Amino acid sequence: MQNVNLKQQAVLLIEQLPTQKLKAVIDYMTYLCDKEAWEATYELASDPETVKSLERAEVDVKTGRLKSWADVKRDP
Repeated sequence: MQNVNLKQQAVLLIEQLPTQKLKAVIDYMTYLCDKEAWEATYELASDPETVKSLERAEVDVKTGRLKSWADVKRDP
């Protein structure tokens, strides 16, 4: 319930802002969303097993060791 209240409060404040400040708010909100995505990417890139798995996948793609989706669906 508090989340809804925070969103309503944000909307009320946003409606009062002049255009230039609204642009700054949008830029900051975009930064927060992007930062969260980059943190998740960094976390995965820091895991040695994930990195090894991605490297193996790249080799598989380059050498054509792939299965079609139809073949994957058929495999028990």
